[in-house]
Amino acid sequence: MESDLNDNIDEQAVAWFIRLRADNVSNEDRKSFDRWLEQAADHRRAFDEVCAMWGDTALLNSLRINAKLHGIAPKRLKKRYINPKIALALAACLVLAVPLVAGQMRILLRADYSSAIGERKTVLLEDGSTAMLNTDSAIAVSMKDGKRSVELLKGEVFFDVKHDPGHPFLVHADHSTTRVLGTRFFVNHRKEGDEIKVLSGRVEVSDNPIWKDPVVLGEDEAVTVYEASLGRPKKLDSKLSTSWINGFLVYENDTLEAVIEAINRYRPGMVFFKDASLRQLKINGRLSIKESHDMLKVLQRTLDIKMTYVTDWVVIIG
Repeated sequence: MESDLNDNIDEQAVAWFIRLRADNVSNEDRKSFDRWLEQAADHRRAFDEVCAMWGDTALLNSLRINAKLHGIAPKRLKKRYINPKIALALAACLVLAVPLVAGQMRILLRADYSSAIGERKTVLLEDGSTAMLNTDSAIAVSMKDGKRSVELLKGEVFFDVKHDPGHPFLVHADHSTTRVLGTRFFVNHRKEGDEIKVLSGRVEVSDNPIWKDPVVLGEDEAVTVYEASLGRPKKLDSKLSTSWINGFLVYENDTLEAVIEAINRYRPGMVFFKDASLRQLKINGRLSIKESHDMLKVLQRTLDIKMTYVTDWVVIIG
């Protein structure tokens, strides 16, 4: 019983450590952390050890200063055994989190509009067009001197562009520029390339930085623009492409690995496959984006597969 209790407290300490290092930590988060810290001496001891294990003296000193205000400054303790599971969770989370912080901050400083993980946000632009940001997305908008231009900094955005023949609407992403007059389309900033998908109307897509030999897409067509080349246009399953707008992830004969990758866009943390054979498991169904924190649990019940929650941020499949 005592071992299980200590494991749980250590996991909470890891969770707070990661949360307090996030770029979007709020005042309410800090207040909640203070309340958690005050609840028990074991909480203070566990958090102290997590900080010390990572060698984060700045965060630990900040904790001590803040805690003194509440009369609960943690004391230096003798080193005790730390569950390897917790060490793995901390290391895995920080491998994910630390390299992203600087890049995320640069993006947010440039962005005019952004959405948090699990959030969808609709923005009315100055020209009357609308942009719906999918989870963890950001755009910079320029509507000056008769120009209509949007830069997709990260994530995916659905555009419903107001028709204006005299002023083309341009969307710039890492590897592509999309030009339209009035249409409804998606631009998705992906690791392998920019994906452009058209629901209605027509768009011209070119690879950056030179506008040359653009690909013209019509209704229910899509293309991916890679770093050094333009892909071939393909037919689009509009039902699957628009599902996130309606609050769902829909998958048909997709691999479990692909579905997990999609889910990870709507929740913080990491998912590991212990059983590699499960990666290619084919599944069909849909998940509610509004309940993003429960997506993995719903999938687990549906497929009857083993998922181990090391913390809320680290999940092992198999």
